[in-house]
Amino acid sequence: MLDIGTFTKEFFNRTKGWSWEIEGFLDTNGYVHPIDTDTKVISTVFERLCSPVVRTIAKQIGYSVDLSNQTTYPDFTLSRFDSGNLVHRIALDVKTTYQSNSMVFTLGGYNSFLRNDTKNILYSYSTYSAHWIIGFIYAQNPKFTEYDLDSMPKKGDISCPYSNVTVFVREKHAIAGLRAGSGNTKNIGSIKLSNPKEFATAKGPFLQFSRAKDACDAYWRKYEKYSAEITSPDDLAKHPDFKIYR
Repeated sequence: MLDIGTFTKEFFNRTKGWSWEIEGFLDTNGYVHPIDTDTKVISTVFERLCSPVVRTIAKQIGYSVDLSNQTTYPDFTLSRFDSGNLVHRIALDVKTTYQSNSMVFTLGGYNSFLRNDTKNILYSYSTYSAHWIIGFIYAQNPKFTEYDLDSMPKKGDISCPYSNVTVFVREKHAIAGLRAGSGNTKNIGSIKLSNPKEFATAKGPFLQFSRAKDACDAYWRKYEKYSAEITSPDDLAKHPDFKIYR
């Protein structure tokens, strides 16, 4: 079975030396158009850059790969079958954020498939054995100067709108925090860090449990209840509902 250690090693071996930077969209006339600096646009860029790498690793180990649309979790579903029967399935999501003094990721909704096994997810949540994140953190660059038909940019004329890309691969529950992300939206928020490289090794509050993923799922499944009672990892550890996950 594909484990996260093997996937991580293969992923970084196959992307060694990559800058993860692009110039923009190339049209059929040879002109390059800059991409927007909006996080959703850049997330799509990283997802597309990841896609052939994910497919290559999956094919090598005997997994199929399914893609989801923008409103359905996850970005990639890796499945392995034996005699037509599912034996292992991995949810792989690409997540991005830009460098700041307090960086946080949104890790998917807590009001959908965690509470309804089939809501906003490609396959039933219960069929997934693992949930992984490929995380990208980047520095924002100044926007490209706008142009007209007399100064259409070509390859090499446009600089990437981001730089200094940090990449990591983690299990989702390993970096899940205790508070929702993205303001009022019902998304799981990650732990908050100031150093991009720390996301590769930092331990979120649920890793204190031997059944860390189960504890994370239980917390976010009833987020409104537990967020009022739990404000720190110590509170989480002492809460009677979570003793079963030790």
